[in-house]
Amino acid sequence: MQLKSRDKKQSRLHRVGLFAGASSKALRNLAEAVEDVSVSAGHVLIKQGIHHHQSFVIDRGTATVDIDGRVVAELSDGDIVGELAYFAQEPATATVTAKTDLDALIIPHNRLDQVLENDPKFVRSIATELAKRLIATDALL
Repeated sequence: MQLKSRDKKQSRLHRVGLFAGASSKALRNLAEAVEDVSVSAGHVLIKQGIHHHQSFVIDRGTATVDIDGRVVAELSDGDIVGELAYFAQEPATATVTAKTDLDALIIPHNRLDQVLENDPKFVRSIATELAKRLIATDALL
């Protein structure tokens, strides 16, 4: 039963753009590190200005992203939150709140550290995806 649950989590992680270039092995290792959670509408997942110790992958539902009280984005299935603060080792730059009831995967940062330390190719694939995001953002400016 554990294997089936891990495989299901691996499949869900595969949908995340940040993990698009990850090998099956990397996703399998990450799937072992994540936990399922259900949260109610209105629950704050990430709070601006706070150091958090986990990221979230939205599996089902919708969340809003606000900066200084102004909604700047809406996220849904397959989106990840909290990853930028993790990689920058900085407090969160925005608050993320469940707009609807949602199901998510929690990625504890200490477990993500372990996965990344053991898989340099996974680190490279994430760096590539983050660079693509930066290029896309620069194009909007």
